[in-house]
Amino acid sequence: MHGNPHTEPTPRALQKRSIETRNRIIHAAAQIFDEKGYAAASISMILDRAQLTKGALYHHFNAKEQIAEALLEVQVPMSRVRPQESKWQETIDTSFIYARLLQTHPEARAGVRLSIDGGVPSDLDVYGPTRQWIELASYLMTQVDAMGHLSADWTASSAAELIQSSFVGAQLTSLQITGPLRSDLTERIESMWKALLPGMATMSALKRGLDYEADRWTRIPWEEPSAG
Repeated sequence: MHGNPHTEPTPRALQKRSIETRNRIIHAAAQIFDEKGYAAASISMILDRAQLTKGALYHHFNAKEQIAEALLEVQVPMSRVRPQESKWQETIDTSFIYARLLQTHPEARAGVRLSIDGGVPSDLDVYGPTRQWIELASYLMTQVDAMGHLSADWTASSAAELIQSSFVGAQLTSLQITGPLRSDLTERIESMWKALLPGMATMSALKRGLDYEADRWTRIPWEEPSAG
């Protein structure tokens, strides 16, 4: 006998569809926020880009602010790399992966734009990802220090703050000079590490042959997140 063509979808299938729809909304919103900024973006623009109904969107989000909040929450997790023996290399690789995400994924670019644009609601924590980046860098620098690979002139927290500030400066300069896709960002990150490492890393760490060339991201074992 043939199965019933009108069989109801299983709970697992419904959950999968719900997650896919939510991700589709976030991806569409990221594109709109990246292109137009938060204030100029509208729910109708997001719906048009996502090709979804209002009912589908409002099932997941009650307002534009909630979509922006969900978008900010994915900034740091999408850039994680696998743990490595060299925590300096793991830190370097994290910076290159995030640089690559800024070049290829609107979710990453929109997160930056939300943090620097005007017109964003005051109760939206646009600086949350920055704090998370500093926490991640501090965690990695604490491990670098524990291995004896951080110069005595630096503490883990001060090193993390400088790495974060230097990256922000590099990506904003790239944005201003080359546009939203930041086409020269990996080259700027190479220059950043070339300047930072001699004063921050110990000679024993440098002798391990740290890789911070502009195409480093092509050699990092990493699963790129879906573009939506």
